[in-house]
Amino acid sequence: MTKRRSRTENEIPLYLLPQAVARTVREWGDAVYRISVKRTHWHHYNVTVRTKPLRRELTVRTIAILSPPAAKSGTPEQPAKSRRRRCQV
Repeated sequence: MTKRRSRTENEIPLYLLPQAVARTVREWGDAVYRISVKRTHWHHYNVTVRTKPLRRELTVRTIAILSPPAAKSGTPEQPAKSRRRRCQV
């Protein structure tokens, strides 16, 4: 079973709720399991975001790109093919 993680932000004003949820999800970077919003007093809320780790198949991986071997200095390079222009006449 995967271990769930949670993070709580306290006393968030109503107009900042979307930014608080987005910031919390961005910081954790895992799959969101549950978002809970509870009203404390006046127009302030507590936001709790529970996440669980992504499966190994879904994680982002970095891939190295290898460049082709360098051409030998003794062989002349072939010029790139230019577009053929039609006769203007």
